Amino acid sequence: MTATSAATQLENVSSPLLPGGNLIAATHNRQLMIWSDRGGASREIGNRWAIRTTDALAERVGMSWPVPHGTPFTLLDVIRLDDVPEVSIEANRMQLENPDFLLIGERGNGKPPVLQAVDAKFAADRIKPSQVSAEVVLNLLAIPGGTTALLVSERAAARGLAEPRVERGVFVVPDSELTTHLLRRVSHGRNATVDLAEVVRVPAEPGSMFSGLPQSRAIGTLARIDALPVTPRSNVISAVYYFRLACACFHHWAEQEKPLLSSAPPPDPAAGVVVADIARRAESASSAFELVSTWAIEVEPFVQAREAVSNVATLPVRMRDIRERVERAGKNDGNRALRFVRREIELEFRSRLLNLTGEIRSDDPRPLAAILDDVARASRSLNADMKALLDELIERAPAGSADDQSVSHDG
Repeated sequence: MTATSAATQLENVSSPLLPGGNLIAATHNRQLMIWSDRGGASREIGNRWAIRTTDALAERVGMSWPVPHGTPFTLLDVIRLDDVPEVSIEANRMQLENPDFLLIGERGNGKPPVLQAVDAKFAADRIKPSQVSAEVVLNLLAIPGGTTALLVSERAAARGLAEPRVERGVFVVPDSELTTHLLRRVSHGRNATVDLAEVVRVPAEPGSMFSGLPQSRAIGTLARIDALPVTPRSNVISAVYYFRLACACFHHWAEQEKPLLSSAPPPDPAAGVVVADIARRAESASSAFELVSTWAIEVEPFVQAREAVSNVATLPVRMRDIRERVERAGKNDGNRALRFVRREIELEFRSRLLNLTGEIRSDDPRPLAAILDDVARASRSLNADMKALLDELIERAPAGSADDQSVSHDG
């Protein structure tokens, strides 16, 4: 499982249709990563790799599992920590790291059971060795009344095991040429931070990696534009590249449809509508990346228009004035009163402004200058009302406390 198969040598195909000239360079194109991450790409890739790692670990129960520079053990049980919120809450409170999984195993011959941390890492250059160290696990187990200690104790007891001994952990990564490429950056040379003995490769199963996600419906349409000699169904680098492109498309579509002014967050993009738009654009696109890049240019005026509207749809009372009024009212012990007043007046202003202007859609036929004039006029008309509301809110504001956190001094 740790050996790179000969088939992976065919993964990183080259093509002038790809930014950077090959699939590995394309998946790490800086602009694509920005667009796609705004569409949730890295989050979903991480989530899906955690799921794949869960399955891979389950497949190895009852089999041998490695310990870096140590004796392997027989894997008996897998405790997934990353889907137990209490674990991360406790770790954050104690300023500790926490791995994604804990493994329980045994070596037999009267030796103590083994407890080992495992972390799922799709991008091998993001490995942080301390995250699976024995020290990290021991720190989690030492939290008084902690969830991690309880989970380990319950699982070990259920198998009739004594208290496990913590050993050095590992990272689970895709068995891919992409991993080989990324590991070169962090496992070689004077500044190496990763020991290859800490890395366990498992097959990525690209064909099902993104199944069920809305963006996955666009992967095939985008891949057919480039018609590379590998497909996202069988090539993990291709799957990630076209998934990133799909996420970028969903982001662009949402940016183009998001209202210029609204009282509610926009709904999630409808997958069928976005995929239909991608298919229409694909008819004239020279490459999938060119489709996404052209779409980004088209979206920019909508982004700028929304920013311009936001700049004139501002509360006609400055933060400085609110602060001074709160202090004059004698409610300046901490910032509790200030936060209350600022929050309530912002909410009321926004509500009244939208009552005057109505929701302004992204396809509003009026010239932008006319829209800005209307919004600015509506905002100014609320000046007297907001000043009167300010007096009322200060009167209702709760007294502060010495431990309240500071509020920014904007405006």
